Amino acid sequence: MFFDYCNCMIAQHPAYSVAYHIANEGRCSIQRRVALKRAGLRKGMPDICVPVGCGKYHALYIEMKIKPNKPSPEQVEIIKILNANGNYACICWSSDEAVKVLQNYIAGKL
Repeated sequence: MFFDYCNCMIAQHPAYSVAYHIANEGRCSIQRRVALKRAGLRKGMPDICVPVGCGKYHALYIEMKIKPNKPSPEQVEIIKILNANGNYACICWSSDEAVKVLQNYIAGKL
């Protein structure tokens, strides 16, 4: 739903057109995991990136979770690093929440 929303809003702001999913799913073949690691994927990276600066931030990163799942220690650490370096990184528990974060990010309300 998050990317469906972005596709509908592309004309409103450039951030909607460049939002992308970071392919870091844990459930994939060993070969796929090796290929992703060799390509530079780091364990704990958030699921979504919006590489457009808005307000005081350089980029937006969103880690998507479904309750009762919790972020891994690597995810918590990466989010801290991203936030400490001029980005806005957070955890969202639904696509609706992620859309609201993106809307607030674009509006400079974060």
